[in-house]
Amino acid sequence: MSLHDTVDGRSGTVTDVCTERFRGFVSMRYAAFISYSHVSDTARARHLRHGLHAFARPWNRTRALRVFLDNAAMSAEPSLWSTVEQALADSENLILLASPQSSNSEWVGREIDWWRRGPRSENLLLVVTGGEIHWDHEAGDFDFTRSTCLHPRLRGHFNTEPRWVDLRWMSEEHSAGLRDPRFREAVADLAAPLHGRPKDELIGEDVSQRRRFRRFRRSMLAITTALAILATSAAVVAFFQYRAALEQARIATARQLAATALNLGDDDLEVASLLALQANHVRQTPETLSALYQLTTRSPHLVRFVHADATVTALAFSYASRYVAAGTDAGSVTLWSADGSRKVSRHSMSGEINSLAFSEDDRLLAIATSTGDVAVQDMRTGKLRYLSKGGSGADLLTFQPSTHNLAWIDSDNVLKLHKAAAGEAPKHVETGLNALALDLAFRGKRKEVMVASAMGWRLYDDELRTLRSSDDVLFPANGYVSAASPSGNCFGYTKFGGVALSSLEQLLQGEAPGTDGKSSVCGAKTTRFDKEASSLAVSDDRRTAVGTSKGLLLATWDPGVEEAILETLPGVEAPALMAFSPGTGDRLASADGATVALWSLTERAPTMHRHGVSVPDGATVESQPLIAQGPRGELAWAHETPSDSPLSLHVRSSEGKVFSAAGAPYDSIAFGQGNDTILYTASGNTVEMWAPKGGALSRIRTFTVTTSPDTYGATRIAARPDGRIVVIPADGSVQLIDPETEGRSTTVGEGTRDLVDTSNATYESGFRSAVSEKGSLAAVGSVDGHVGIYELPSGRLRHRLDLDASRLNNLAVSEQGQTLLAVVDGQVLQSWDLRSGKVRWRSHGAGSTGLATDRTDTWVATLSGDGTVWLWDASSGDRLGSTTVPWTDISWSGSGGPGWQTTLLFSKNGKHLWTATEGGEIMSWDVSVDAWIDSLCSRVGRHLTQAERERYLTDLSDDRTACRS
Repeated sequence: MSLHDTVDGRSGTVTDVCTERFRGFVSMRYAAFISYSHVSDTARARHLRHGLHAFARPWNRTRALRVFLDNAAMSAEPSLWSTVEQALADSENLILLASPQSSNSEWVGREIDWWRRGPRSENLLLVVTGGEIHWDHEAGDFDFTRSTCLHPRLRGHFNTEPRWVDLRWMSEEHSAGLRDPRFREAVADLAAPLHGRPKDELIGEDVSQRRRFRRFRRSMLAITTALAILATSAAVVAFFQYRAALEQARIATARQLAATALNLGDDDLEVASLLALQANHVRQTPETLSALYQLTTRSPHLVRFVHADATVTALAFSYASRYVAAGTDAGSVTLWSADGSRKVSRHSMSGEINSLAFSEDDRLLAIATSTGDVAVQDMRTGKLRYLSKGGSGADLLTFQPSTHNLAWIDSDNVLKLHKAAAGEAPKHVETGLNALALDLAFRGKRKEVMVASAMGWRLYDDELRTLRSSDDVLFPANGYVSAASPSGNCFGYTKFGGVALSSLEQLLQGEAPGTDGKSSVCGAKTTRFDKEASSLAVSDDRRTAVGTSKGLLLATWDPGVEEAILETLPGVEAPALMAFSPGTGDRLASADGATVALWSLTERAPTMHRHGVSVPDGATVESQPLIAQGPRGELAWAHETPSDSPLSLHVRSSEGKVFSAAGAPYDSIAFGQGNDTILYTASGNTVEMWAPKGGALSRIRTFTVTTSPDTYGATRIAARPDGRIVVIPADGSVQLIDPETEGRSTTVGEGTRDLVDTSNATYESGFRSAVSEKGSLAAVGSVDGHVGIYELPSGRLRHRLDLDASRLNNLAVSEQGQTLLAVVDGQVLQSWDLRSGKVRWRSHGAGSTGLATDRTDTWVATLSGDGTVWLWDASSGDRLGSTTVPWTDISWSGSGGPGWQTTLLFSKNGKHLWTATEGGEIMSWDVSVDAWIDSLCSRVGRHLTQAERERYLTDLSDDRTACRS
């Protein structure tokens, strides 16, 4: 503030009073201290402080003067009053907001006391915000009996009636500020003594400063506009550079997440799947597509993860494999459908859940706890009924087959038996075993109940009378992991990298676990592994699972082989607990902490769908059956004629009705493009036309194709929208047939004329050919790697391509994508742009026995002889991952795998890949990104936890979760 701010406008000199106030102001840190009640005047005090800051503010300063307000000016101080006291000492004036609430405030009273004792006690300004205020002229003081807003500490302070500002009209919700004339007038009343200037002069100064500010703002706006115009082009460039950098950062983040997901895939498929989903959500790249596809197919037996509310301590499947139950150390028992897709019920009990068992009819679930409680849940009503409460912990329990009689044994080795029909208290007997029981079971279908420990066993009748017993040592002294099958008739242990199994019958025959005796009917035979075991599960029939430090090992024994087949179930950390389903044990549950993984051991791949269509084996030579899809979803297939049936050509309508016919082996089949279901077949120099009639396929016409006799190979056909058929016989010529007029024309002569240098001494006769889906492009290639691309129906040679190969294996043409795909030299997949005739990409690792591309030009699939189907990104040539066609039971074809007997075909919409396998079946495989996402989201059943997000995600990848639910 300059001296000109306090000059009397009439004389140009400073009055004594104004000079004194100015000197006091400049020496003080604050022009005023606002004292108020937080209960009633917080908003008014804040508005008042803001108004005093802004009123008559010079255009080039942030505020006209400084006003202290505790909530605005104070930080977290260790000594609150000393800070307030310092602010009072640094203030020229005290503004008291008088209200009924402030009149009772201890803090307001302390501030008034301090001010009255200070050097500027006369500089106290009153603002009334509520209550009543009255002056007593006779007493020369306020009338404190009638005034309700004044603090008692003000008594005797004023000798003459002061001028006070009335803000009682202003509510706490007031928001107009200085725009409200009444509030502006009140602020001017207070600002005048604070500035030491007359009120009217100060109001005029406020108007002048606002005008100056508007002029300054207009000038700055003009300058800013000019600068903005000059900077626009640079800003646009910077914006696009920023967008490009951001896009590159997102791509890099997505790739990093995808790589992390693949690294975790073998050990923690749950988190790996979530990271792959998140990677693809950040940016879809070939790397993220590969991670999605690989993690979808990586563990084909894994169905779903489900999550309990605490560490899982007990697992059990129902006999019909309808349910799976998990008990925890917190006493909860949760029931899911066997595939984990639906939570059925949840109960809470006291103590840790030690054991679970279903009755053979799946009507009851028995539960045993560490506190000795034994309860039975009715699966129809969900209600619990207690058979025992308290006592020693119940360790094992089992139902008697075909009944609801329940046996259990506690931690004191007391065996108890409850007979459901008797209505009596459970019978009990002390077993006298010297070690904890490890197995409890009813012997087969008999009424006898048997209990086994590491140091002996007991056999009782249904009255718990001892029939036989033994105290022989059955298990090693220490360091073993034991388990019993769901029925309890099989049990065993693992130690020193091997599994030793036994059955109740073996024990009765005097055979120790691991003995390959005549009565051995349990699990997989002894098999060795090189990993430390953390858990063991034994099935009732030829399966054993071992949880190791490297994951889960499944051993399956076929009576026809000497050793068990070992299979790794990837994607889970070392499980602490496992359980097979009763009977054949085709389902398995494994638990690690609160996470339960559910496995279906009969599943082959989560992306695979069976359609109930088997393909017979002609048993002559290895051959690839033919498959085609019609414009309305019809499916056609052809195979060699089996010895027990002459039918080899089939069409299934979109409604599922199958029409069949007998025919010779065909080279290719194709549907017509019209409204009627018409199927064309080609074999050698013959083309046949078929249609469903009277429940069977009927041959309508037969056409003869001209071909050179000295060439070999398959005849390819395709149907055009104009009704004509494109035929490429073995000599490489391209011919058109009109089925209506039976007219024939050769648009391209024999392939040798255009493709092959006849002087080449290494030339091998034979051609590979392909026709686009709608017959507008034909590709004819010689085995030495030259391919001609022809436009149809004109027959004009668009490109003559040199594939740089010693041998051409397969060709495919994408009409919509104008792309040629070729597999050469048994492993190289090439993509050519048919618009320019240039190579788009080359990739290694392709299978040579099959090639297909979808009409949307999204995917390419190749097939190896061992049945491996590789999926490729058609735009980049990246190999995304693989799945495997199931092996068939063909014994005569010892030279090759199912790939030599399988054909590939993409569906019309590109979302499925069809395979037809001789001696096997027709299946479809999901090749849709949405299907992979749905599969992984369904399998995992949860989102990333906060800890996982903090560990793996960044700002670029943590915007929202990838799964929709």
